[in-house]
Amino acid sequence: MRIFDKNLENNFLIRLASYALLLGIILITLLSIISSFRGNFLLELFSHFKIQYFVLNLLLFGLLVLTRNKKFIIIGLFAFSIVLAELAPWYIPQTNIGINHSAKLRVLSSNINIENQSYSQVLSLVRQEKPDIAVFMEIHQEWVKQLDSLKDILPYSIVKANPYNLGIAVYSKRRLEDASLAFFGTSQNPSIVGSLDINGQIVSLIAAHPPPPIKSALFKARNQQLNEIGKYIKSLQTRVIMVGDFNITMWSPYYKQFISNSGLKNARKGFGIVPTWPSKTNYPPYSKIPSLLTGLLSIPIDHCLVSPGIKVAKIRAGSYVGSDHRPLITDLVIPEK
Repeated sequence: MRIFDKNLENNFLIRLASYALLLGIILITLLSIISSFRGNFLLELFSHFKIQYFVLNLLLFGLLVLTRNKKFIIIGLFAFSIVLAELAPWYIPQTNIGINHSAKLRVLSSNINIENQSYSQVLSLVRQEKPDIAVFMEIHQEWVKQLDSLKDILPYSIVKANPYNLGIAVYSKRRLEDASLAFFGTSQNPSIVGSLDINGQIVSLIAAHPPPPIKSALFKARNQQLNEIGKYIKSLQTRVIMVGDFNITMWSPYYKQFISNSGLKNARKGFGIVPTWPSKTNYPPYSKIPSLLTGLLSIPIDHCLVSPGIKVAKIRAGSYVGSDHRPLITDLVIPEK
């Protein structure tokens, strides 16, 4: 009788665990789905963590399988696959393009962070990677002095320093034609626009740093800025490269709207998620966050977007340069017309 009671108790606990695990999978999946709808900034914040939802669901599903509850396993697998469907397309390989192609263009983008003083790390990275175009965000006047030392390899530049976090700069190996600041619906947060002659073709360049959506006003400002940039891109008759820290991931409904309006594609397609933020720093608030946690929370908010006619040979996150962002390095190929 005692053995029978113990078996009943074990079966009850296993069944209870299966209910809890399935409920967890369903709730995570629902959060993933609901956050993909347009809404307020708090709801949209949850859309950026698809990787984390996938990992949590994978762990819960693995435990659910151990309960051997076939009905729950099938339901859990269906819910789990919904989250997986948001990630899998980013890993489907595209047409292979040689990285040593003669029309290759290397673009480096780095949000330096206004508090960062690791000048030598940034400069060393640029000299090591040898980009054709380097975009820097959150630069102040001291950073401009440091970055100007790169003019022996990147002689053309347009720079707007700012003592807060609105500075932006482009340094280029190629001449920047018609380079200027553009504000796209904002009076204080500049982007940089210009054009490059690449093998006889004119390619428009846009470097942008929309604000982080940490409160309602900034959320609206970011979306407005992206909307205005989308309109500008539609007015262009050239191929486009847009690069920077956009403070948005590919799963946000506002990112999807921007892609639909602009007609651009994300250079990540086929190369994986390539998370870039956050990284642990030696200054607050990131210095107070354990390295493991910053790694677990890492999401892709730095982007290189291109017109469909531009091919991507490779994209990757660069080495740590003292910022809360890892640099994004993209090798593009501009095919002949």
